[in-house]
This record gives sequence, C-alpha cells and structure tokens, in this order.
Amino acid sequence: MKSSKRKHNWSDTKIGMIIMKMKKLATAIEMAKGTQMDIDDIQYRWVDDRIKMLEEKTRKLTQKEMSTANELWMQYGK
Repeated sequence: MKSSKRKHNWSDTKIGMIIMKMKKLATAIEMAKGTQMDIDDIQYRWVDDRIKMLEEKTRKLTQKEMSTANELWMQYGK
C-alpha cells in the first residue's frame, strides 16, 4: 500500500520557483566561499532559513527580504 504522505512538487507553483531560485543562491554562496566557508556563515544561514520558511509555508518573503536576496544574487550569482 502506498504512503499517503507525498512530497510536494514545488516546481509547478510560483512559490516553488522562488524556492528553487533560493536553493540556487545557497549553492552559489557555497561555491563562491569554498572550503573557507564557516558552517555558521551569516549569508548562507539567512538564505537557508528563508528556504525552510517557504517550504513549511509559514510565510512568504517580504519586499525587504526579496531585495536582500537580489543583492546576494548580484554578489554570488553568475
């Protein structure tokens, strides 16, 4: 019998697209900082916390958070 709990496919919603972009940002930060990145890196933790909030559907990103994410993307994105 199949489990009744299914993992949500985020790629088909607007929030899902934002989550995927935030995960890409987290990966870009990891790649840019390399082995010197501290496990408690402030920028990485900020992005990771926002991803968790979006996945749990506790709230959406505010305008300020979107601006911060955009600034981080300009710094670490390609």
